[in-house]
Amino acid sequence: MRLQREITAAVLIPAILAVLVAAPPWAWALLVAAAATVALLEFYRLIEAAGWIVPRPAGVGLFLAFVAAAYLASLVALAVLAGVTLLALPTLVMFTSPREAVLLASSASSVFATLYVALGAGAMVGLRAIGWRPVVFLLAIVWAGDSAAYYVGRRWGKRRLAPVVSPKKTWEGLWGQLAAGLVFGAAGAVLLSKTAPGAPRTLVIGAALGLVVSVVAVVGDLLESTFKRSCAVKDSGGLLPGHGGLLDRLDSLLYASPILFCALTFAPEALPR
Repeated sequence: MRLQREITAAVLIPAILAVLVAAPPWAWALLVAAAATVALLEFYRLIEAAGWIVPRPAGVGLFLAFVAAAYLASLVALAVLAGVTLLALPTLVMFTSPREAVLLASSASSVFATLYVALGAGAMVGLRAIGWRPVVFLLAIVWAGDSAAYYVGRRWGKRRLAPVVSPKKTWEGLWGQLAAGLVFGAAGAVLLSKTAPGAPRTLVIGAALGLVVSVVAVVGDLLESTFKRSCAVKDSGGLLPGHGGLLDRLDSLLYASPILFCALTFAPEALPR
C-alpha cells in the first residue's frame, strides 16, 4: 500500500504541475473539470449506495456549466446555476417516482454533492486565473500536509483524532500536518514571491495562510470520511492505487481552495501571483 501510494504520487504530481505551469489556463480548467467530474460521480455512487436517487446526467451537466462559468469569471452565471441546481435536481428526483421515504434525502444529497464539488473545482479554476503561483502554493500545502499527517501518524501516532469517523487519523498526525502547513506556507510565499521575497511580512502571511489552509484541509478530509461512513463505504473508488478514489484525493483541495480564493480576492496583496 505504501509503495503504491508513493508510485502514484511520483507519476501524477509532475504531470499535474506541468499542466498547471506550462500549459495555458484552459488546459488546467479541462484537467480540473475531468478530475472533479470523476470525483462527483464517485460522490453520486456514495449517495446511491445509501439507497437514494441521483439525477446523474443533469447533475454532471450543471457541474460542468459551473466550471465553465468559473473559467469565464461570470458571477451572474454562477449565481444562476446555483439557483437552477437547487430547483432542478429535486424536481428531477421527484419525477423518478421514488419511495416517499427517500425523497428529501435524495434531493438534499444530490444538490449538496453537486454544489460541493462545483464550488471547490470552480475555486481551483479561479485561482489559476489569478496565476499559477497561488495554485502551486495551495497544492504544496495540502500535499505536504497530507504526507506529513500520514508519515507522522504511522511513526508516532497513538491518540485517535476522530475514532468514529476516521480511525486511522491521530492527533500526532494532525500536529505534523499543521507544522507542515506552517513551514510550506512560509517557504512557498518566499519562493514564489516576485517582490520582496525575503520580507518578514511575506513570511508571516505565508505561514498564516499555510496554517489556515491546513486546518481547513483537515476538516475537508474528515467531512468526506463522514460521507463515506454514512453510506457504509470505505473508499470512494479505486482509481488511484494506494490512494482510493479521486474524491478521496480531492476532498481537502475541494474544501481548502475556496478559502484561499477568498483570501486572495479580498486581500490581493496576500500572495504573489
